[in-house]
Amino acid sequence: MIREHSFNSAWWGAPVGIVNDPAFFELPGAEQNALLAPYAWAEHRQDLAAAALAAIMRAGFVQADTQLPFRLGMARVAGGPSLDHLDVESAAEAPFRVGAGELAPFEHERYGMLPGITPEKLASRYARWANEQIAQHPDWCLRIRDRSGVQGWFLSRSTDEGLNLELAMLRRGATISGMYLYQKAIVAYAAKGARIGYARFSISNTPVLNIYSRLGAQFLAPMGIWIRVRG
Repeated sequence: MIREHSFNSAWWGAPVGIVNDPAFFELPGAEQNALLAPYAWAEHRQDLAAAALAAIMRAGFVQADTQLPFRLGMARVAGGPSLDHLDVESAAEAPFRVGAGELAPFEHERYGMLPGITPEKLASRYARWANEQIAQHPDWCLRIRDRSGVQGWFLSRSTDEGLNLELAMLRRGATISGMYLYQKAIVAYAAKGARIGYARFSISNTPVLNIYSRLGAQFLAPMGIWIRVRG
């Protein structure tokens, strides 16, 4: 019904929970509080249309984000001369890591609501996540460069559903557009044999929405994400 989210716990430095059964919100308030007590904060994710919003709010959870899932036919994404100045290398070909100080600021981030959060703390989360993905899935973790150096990263993992497009990040001070980063990486994934890509992103992230719209993504039912912070 509720379990510890090991990644967020390690990042935050205290136990963090995730409510993985909507039946939690049918419990009496005292039982909910007892289950949540060990955690500094807890998160719940659910298809927005199916969520019992009133019950979730009664339990003290605040909606922190709405995310939009999508699927993308990778082979439909075309390259072109505008991308020719960019080079792509995987972590399997040229091992690399990502430093928190290298990352451009994250402007569309639900964890920005957490007490005591800072841009540096957010960047540390993404660097930790990035380096875990790189270590576990080096063939699908890409670094995009031009003559001036690294411009960004696109980190993914192969699953039975297709290629999970986990994380795309521009480098701080990058001179290329996000569109070029995404397009170059997806063309490279298609060349490696990937056919279907999927992920989800914050509906508040209009630039990413526009990028995936231009690339021909099919958008699916939105997911709500709620957070409760221990008082």
